[in-house]
Amino acid sequence: MKNSKHRFDRRTFLKAAGLGAGAFFLPSLARGDSNALKPPRRIIFMMSELGWNPFEFRMKPPGAPDEVLLRSAYHPSYKDQPDPLTWELDLKRTPREDFSHALEPLYDLREHALVLDGLGMLSIGLDGLGDAHAKGWNHALSGYPATGFITGQRSMGGRPSLDMQISKHLRAQNPNLTDLTALHFYINHAWWGGGVDTFHHFFYDEGPNGEIVKVPTESNPKSVFDKLFPGGMLGGESLDSVAESKILEELEAGYGEMRPNLSTRDKQKLDLHQQTVSDIKNRIDTLRNLECNVPATPTNPRDLSLPDSDAFEMNLEAFFELTTVALSCGLTRVVSMQLPNSSGVRSSFYGAGDHDFHEWYSHGTNPPKRWRGVENANVTEEEHNKFLDASPIIANKNRFHVELAARLARKLQQVPDGEGTLLDSTLIVLMDEISHGSHGHDQWPVVMLGGFGGAFRTGRYIRFPRTNPSPSFNSSGSYAGVPHNHLLVSIAQAMGMPIDDMGVQSVYARRGGYAGQNISLAGPLSQLY
Repeated sequence: MKNSKHRFDRRTFLKAAGLGAGAFFLPSLARGDSNALKPPRRIIFMMSELGWNPFEFRMKPPGAPDEVLLRSAYHPSYKDQPDPLTWELDLKRTPREDFSHALEPLYDLREHALVLDGLGMLSIGLDGLGDAHAKGWNHALSGYPATGFITGQRSMGGRPSLDMQISKHLRAQNPNLTDLTALHFYINHAWWGGGVDTFHHFFYDEGPNGEIVKVPTESNPKSVFDKLFPGGMLGGESLDSVAESKILEELEAGYGEMRPNLSTRDKQKLDLHQQTVSDIKNRIDTLRNLECNVPATPTNPRDLSLPDSDAFEMNLEAFFELTTVALSCGLTRVVSMQLPNSSGVRSSFYGAGDHDFHEWYSHGTNPPKRWRGVENANVTEEEHNKFLDASPIIANKNRFHVELAARLARKLQQVPDGEGTLLDSTLIVLMDEISHGSHGHDQWPVVMLGGFGGAFRTGRYIRFPRTNPSPSFNSSGSYAGVPHNHLLVSIAQAMGMPIDDMGVQSVYARRGGYAGQNISLAGPLSQLY
């Protein structure tokens, strides 16, 4: 195809450069670390909501008495005692029948799994803003208190979340990486939701003036597809014709001609867009030289009149495909997914009825309400019956999200990467904003899958002790588990960040004879190695 030379007037140039109405997005995907001996490490955060059922999550050593679980399961006889018991299970040698209900989907991937039981978001002890859900969303990936109210329930995060901190570090180390280094998805049964208007928010960044801002999530997989492969560049003749055209070269030349006539502010805008045009030129070259199996353009399930459950599956598959391609082709390094409990998901996959999911099922699975008839339990028959009804639904929710993590892991495992697979260089992290439905932040489970380039020792279930004096947050009694900030530090260090703390460095105890005692939140989580 012969390309004719184009001349742009001011209006045409501004429109093409994205400086006029309807500005377009021109990210670059130049592959970083091309000279590295090993594939780069990637990370995927999968964030669920509304808590876990600890009774269907926790695993104990073979032959151990039930007491080892009761001591850490909100039993009224133990809640105000420290729990020094800790253990580690070799998942590779654990038979399927000994996996808990929630964790059984990990069995076929057990050598790649690392399950953490007993962490606590102790940094929340310094945070008085927002409700328990908002505190969990803000602290899970930052370990830092909120900066202010949005409403009486919602609050703004106080620091960039870990995903964005990693992204900024990677871009500083490799100038070929762009703002697509981190992608953020809101996986729903429809192409709506997400953005920055979610009731509570999980992902934060630092704005141009140092202010903390929400990072928008994308619920439309077609929009993600267009960002990854702008202009329909799917290879072959289409890619060649775009790559050989002179449009981008003329745009770059036009920048130089227009710059002297612009204000300082417009020059800043122009410089930004000039960089994006340069990025996309590099990206075209990258795409031409890569052997990537680009997925089909996503279809809106609403156009097919699918029920909510099928629509969710369709969207989920689209996002998982885009994630796999973006990571394997070097287009991104960090992917974050928010998994809301939409109506079709709750009924079809969890088995929930018509009750309000938050109030009845999540709140209903309040662990202490299991212990009716036990001394000092103070549980009514109504509360206990509500627990019995709600508990299996939350357990199914937990299992479903573990299944999703395993499903994504299997996709990554099918993609060659260096001398191994994409799963060998990637870490999938599944977490929630609360530990259980009664707004707990202690005994907080985290499920991880992937080799992560050998950063952590996988194939293990680790139960942590509960011996830290409580910093007066939503804990299970007078003592709390190991600070989750250590996990954040370990992940950051594995991604190359030279840090020793994430969020606040310490929090102080507020109860009993330990009041005022400092609890260090700095340093990595030593049990991971």
